[in-house]
Amino acid sequence: MNTAASAAMTRRDYAWHRMDNDRNLMVINSILLFEGPVDMERLVSTIAHRLPNYPRFRQKVVRLGGRPHWVEDEAFDIRSHIRLERMEHEVTRAGLQDQLMRLAHLPLERDRPLWHMTVLDRVNGGHAIVFRVHHCITDGLGLVHVLNHLTDDNGLHGRTPSPDGHPHRAVAHNPVCSAVVRGVRWLKIAAHVTRLSMLWPDAPTQFKAPMTGDKQLVWLPPLELERVRAMSKRMGVTLNDVWVAAVSGALRTYLSERGQRPDGRALRAAVTFNLREKGNAFQLGNEFGLVAVDLPTDIDAPHRRLQLASSRMTAIKRSCQPRATMAFLSIAGCLPAALQRFALNLFTSKGSVVLTNIEGPASRRYLAGSRLTDLICWVPQAGRLGVGLAFISYAGQIQLALFVDTALVPDPDRLMRLTYDAFEELEAATQGVLAPQPAEPALPGHVWAQTTILK
Repeated sequence: MNTAASAAMTRRDYAWHRMDNDRNLMVINSILLFEGPVDMERLVSTIAHRLPNYPRFRQKVVRLGGRPHWVEDEAFDIRSHIRLERMEHEVTRAGLQDQLMRLAHLPLERDRPLWHMTVLDRVNGGHAIVFRVHHCITDGLGLVHVLNHLTDDNGLHGRTPSPDGHPHRAVAHNPVCSAVVRGVRWLKIAAHVTRLSMLWPDAPTQFKAPMTGDKQLVWLPPLELERVRAMSKRMGVTLNDVWVAAVSGALRTYLSERGQRPDGRALRAAVTFNLREKGNAFQLGNEFGLVAVDLPTDIDAPHRRLQLASSRMTAIKRSCQPRATMAFLSIAGCLPAALQRFALNLFTSKGSVVLTNIEGPASRRYLAGSRLTDLICWVPQAGRLGVGLAFISYAGQIQLALFVDTALVPDPDRLMRLTYDAFEELEAATQGVLAPQPAEPALPGHVWAQTTILK
């Protein structure tokens, strides 16, 4: 084994590496839909030429000297990571969903780099690629960077990628701060970790039932990004605030239809919060926190739900909670596996669902000359969480996706439909509502740093 080509794995990424269990695989599942037939030789050649710029996709996880390392896979073969499955007939949406569910239950092979592409050759008049990446390699923003690097902005396919955003040309800028500032920040982080660990477990709805590990992935036709953006601008909120409010409305209706009282305790969600500079996305790894948000599921008025979602997310952005949960994952990666599982189960008992949004490519992309029409991504869940909702923007549209344990959500298509309807309900309810006026600027010495997720 060539240990010279190894690099120490961060404790945070190692924590993600060890989160797999028999009910939740820590794998980011995504599907890329393309026009036209697939040219496998061209596709494999393109990926083989571009993907090695990211060493993690040629490395496997090995313990050296008692610590986990990324080590070059000397037996690496790109064709063992890209497999063509020829379909006997044209695959419908239902058929594609069946293929996705089959693949989503398969663990990635631990003795090789933790990613895989399955190419389906007859899907809706074109072809599809199911791209599966273990979360220890990267987060959503890093994955989008990889997709941008693999693809082109036009159909004139060439072997050499554009230098823009090339991993070997990007420069990371590390912030410099004093020991006093670092010390104060770590004290705040410790306080937030303590507070999160002492939260009461979330409301005992059907979303907290025991899981079976039987998963289902669903999605709907995309929303127009401009419609949602117009609503967010009209109300003076972010796209993520609209997303949180819409999901809250959908969960409220879903529970109400099943005879559970939505006006009692609000459900709590683990919402992903990006802490990475976009210019450093090429470094991959995981640079985000999971923040605990009380969803306004106990509020009936849609516009009021949006206001509460926005105010709660703004308060979290101004706190150390995102960095606290990221620090918690680093600490978890230092613990024995059994203690990490205990700590993870303790934290995930505080919420019912995982929410994420990903800012995808703004314009159309092409892979090996084929036009990418749709990009869908599903967020994995960890510990005792079994419901994950995600949206990803791509080329002027927003794609909603739901990944659930069917013991918790036996009819995920209904919950997905309610989420779609909740966006339309919000749009109608906020048409005549004036956004609140911005507050007076803070006095010097009281300025808070704010990190936006997706504007």
